[in-house]
Amino acid sequence: MKFWHLLKEASLSVFDNLFYFLSFLVRKDKNLWVFGSMFGAGYADNSKYLFEYIIKEHPEVRAVWFSDKTAVVCALRLKGFEAYRFYEPKGIWMAMRAGVAFISHSAVRDIRPFVFTPASVLVNLWHGIPLKRIALDDNISEVRNRPFFRPLKWLSQVLCPGFRRQADLFTAASIEDQRHFASAFAFPIEKLKITGYPRNDALFKPQSSPPGDSALEGRVKKGIYVPTFRSKENTSFDFFDQFGFCVDEIDRSLGGLKVKLYLKLHHFNIPSAEIKKSILGAENIFFYEKLDVYDELADFDFLITDFSSIYFDFLLLERPIVFAPFDMSGFEDGVRHLYYNYAEVTPGPKAYSWPEVINCIEEVMQKPDKYSAQLQQTKNRFHAFVDDRSSARVYREVMPLLK
Repeated sequence: MKFWHLLKEASLSVFDNLFYFLSFLVRKDKNLWVFGSMFGAGYADNSKYLFEYIIKEHPEVRAVWFSDKTAVVCALRLKGFEAYRFYEPKGIWMAMRAGVAFISHSAVRDIRPFVFTPASVLVNLWHGIPLKRIALDDNISEVRNRPFFRPLKWLSQVLCPGFRRQADLFTAASIEDQRHFASAFAFPIEKLKITGYPRNDALFKPQSSPPGDSALEGRVKKGIYVPTFRSKENTSFDFFDQFGFCVDEIDRSLGGLKVKLYLKLHHFNIPSAEIKKSILGAENIFFYEKLDVYDELADFDFLITDFSSIYFDFLLLERPIVFAPFDMSGFEDGVRHLYYNYAEVTPGPKAYSWPEVINCIEEVMQKPDKYSAQLQQTKNRFHAFVDDRSSARVYREVMPLLK
């Protein structure tokens, strides 16, 4: 499968380069903005929330979404949004005329790279505050940092200039990730703007029954477990069996605590068939099936995670976080190094097995304010802004680049 994927990408790069050079002959429209995310496969993350903000608040801009998936394009068209597949003729024409392009995961695959001529503005919104080392800072998992890849990198810059196009603007949430992005991507610090992340605007939406409301004391609480996914070379990693995930016992304990627990997992890391079947029959444990959790993240009373950057965003809600780095030593030694001392930037109880997770849930339910001071301090460190205006700030940073 990997061979056929590489063959497909190599074949498409021929078309990408052809359209890239043809794009130099096409006049750019400064009011035509194109968006993509998640390697072209999904409608989510910062690109999604900025896209919807532009449609709502700036109708003078023509906002267009690009995806590799027909289902994504059809779903957006049903909502009344403009969307195209990468290589459909009208989509190619739109991409070649685009004045601004927004990506969040990959400059090559969020939108095809023939969009990125020097005449267009390229904005990298990224997809989270990094806890794990990334790109040039990651010497464990990044192929690009291995010696044999360096000549190929130089060759790609010569033969496929659109693939190596540096962004004109890169967004960050604070000085912390601003300096890491500068290092990881060899990116000029003056082009790294602290705006906050558009997806976090959704955390400040009005709620009819906000979690933690004293008037609702005694109601069933909701928590969500979002571990960072283990990449293909680590697909054998098991979050469940080897760490004491007994479905019946956990389901019973959650019921006693009046807690519903949702599991949002990467498809590489689903539990065994036996545990999955048991979870589907549980009363208090559920799989969270939606691709994008940010529309509903503010509906949860607490978060459980290990190394996922989602907890940095959850800090904005000032609600309890349980940290469950089951494989702490193995992760740092063989999967990814971290930018920080884990204990110093994780304001919450730590659990190294599922029975310990249940104990931590009980602790944060009974003493929700126990870690409030650390939560507040960490939030202030990693977020320059605590509001729903991140999309507006990104828009304001883009406009001078069009003049």
